[in-house]
Amino acid sequence: MSEPKTAKRDFLIDIEKQSQKLWEEHRAFEVDAPTIEEHADITTIHDKHPKFLSTTAYPYMNGRFHLGHGFTISKIEFGTGYQRLQGKRALFPLGWHCTGMPIR
Repeated sequence: MSEPKTAKRDFLIDIEKQSQKLWEEHRAFEVDAPTIEEHADITTIHDKHPKFLSTTAYPYMNGRFHLGHGFTISKIEFGTGYQRLQGKRALFPLGWHCTGMPIR
């Protein structure tokens, strides 16, 4: 019997669900703020809890969404994830501007 035509898709969906479950169990994308006790010595707070903040100009949606938007965001997303894996409290606040007005 041959595999169904959706076997590759089903395999990828399976991997996605496993990864998302693992991320949720390990709180991979959650960071708790330092407690008051951790703030006791303000001179060493940055050594104990290094931070990484990344920002980028938000995509201006005055046309169709295209690969360039995703490419730009993915670089920042990758860098933030890498810094998080290095133990930093990494933050990537993302916003969108979707009025459709022309850029002047």
